[in-house]
Amino acid sequence: MTLSTTVPAAPLDHGQNHGIHDHCCGHTHAGEHATPAMPSASRRQWVKGLAAAPLLAGPCAVAHANNPQPAPGAVRPAAELAQEVRHLARGVDAVARIEPFTLTPANLPWSQALGELQAGQQATFFLNGLWWFSKEHGRWLEPGFVFFARVAGSGGSSAIHNTMQNTGTLTADRTGRLQIARSAGEFANPQGDLAVPLAQYLAGEGRVEGVAVVWKGSAEDGLLALSARGDVQGLVRAELQRQRQARLMPAGWHHFFAFGDGGIFTEGPDQRIDCETHKNVGILQYPLADQPLRPGLTLDWQWVVDRLPSHLPEDQILTHDYLSIAVEFDDGQDITYMWSSSLPVGQVFRCPLPGWDAVETHVVQRSGLADLGKAFDERRDLFEDYRRIVGGQAKQAVRVWLIANSLFLRQVGRCAYRRIAIGQTGQQQRIL
Repeated sequence: MTLSTTVPAAPLDHGQNHGIHDHCCGHTHAGEHATPAMPSASRRQWVKGLAAAPLLAGPCAVAHANNPQPAPGAVRPAAELAQEVRHLARGVDAVARIEPFTLTPANLPWSQALGELQAGQQATFFLNGLWWFSKEHGRWLEPGFVFFARVAGSGGSSAIHNTMQNTGTLTADRTGRLQIARSAGEFANPQGDLAVPLAQYLAGEGRVEGVAVVWKGSAEDGLLALSARGDVQGLVRAELQRQRQARLMPAGWHHFFAFGDGGIFTEGPDQRIDCETHKNVGILQYPLADQPLRPGLTLDWQWVVDRLPSHLPEDQILTHDYLSIAVEFDDGQDITYMWSSSLPVGQVFRCPLPGWDAVETHVVQRSGLADLGKAFDERRDLFEDYRRIVGGQAKQAVRVWLIANSLFLRQVGRCAYRRIAIGQTGQQQRIL
């Protein structure tokens, strides 16, 4: 995604059914433009400030009351985890070294290094812990969501690597130091630069405990050798399964830099992309050929939505779990077409998440539970939608996205996409 803070020259026109409310989760957007996934300090304080007032009746109160709680012992010291891994790895020649680590709010980005990696060498991460999105509301993030790694060499650093799941494997693209950091949307770019003031970054709450296993050969061979001897809290098996699933990544697509591969999207049979999200988030992106934003530009797709991740209106922060397909434009704006559990078809609203509210607009394409499990062919006039909804200065459509979010309510969403195409009639670029 092109991260942009450019304010469109024309005022944003969100229609009359914008879904902005005055209760605890609602907010307005007048004159506020930020970078997506980069909430400003004032916005972060606003989120924290939700707890200062009582939760009023409505979807947010229901979501708060039904929120699951972290399991006792969710944060286990890295030293204990490392001891178990060392015991399992005793006599396994594939293991070069084992490095325990802890990430807390006080740790500056990339201030911790776990030794040297050679170009092509692999390191596997086993993680536990939690990071609070809003402790006052009982909303926390899995450790894999906030954990990042990179390799810093003499010629600079690699792109940041987010495990997303609570296990993951990095392959060094250069020789250098293996560095780690944590971020809950505070990185500005694939290099891992901060997008928020340092004081705001240090105000986070949570803890990530983990172990890095650095391999002599391939990570898969090493993991198989460990698995033959047993397991550590199911982490070895989980990483082997994750690696096998990663091979099913749809060709031509890539993940948005701030979210790693959570195993949400896989290539299915009959030229389809399957999507299943559970207490995680993913954005899959496909770069477009020359697609000028002019009359006649359409987006076509077929989808089957089997299960929605939210049973409450999705236009609030604490219930903003959804499935959608989106188009990004060259001004950084995107329009995303979603299937809502209860919002009316045609409703338009800005993303309620701080930062994303500056660039993302939601359109309810379908609604309700009655048609779940049925296949629908859809078409949107992108030129008309952009003119009516955004009213900016974009000249091109640059990417198609698939979005799946289930971070907040931690439920399951499931769907599949087929026959995605974009372009002028008779000249469409076939994406799927």
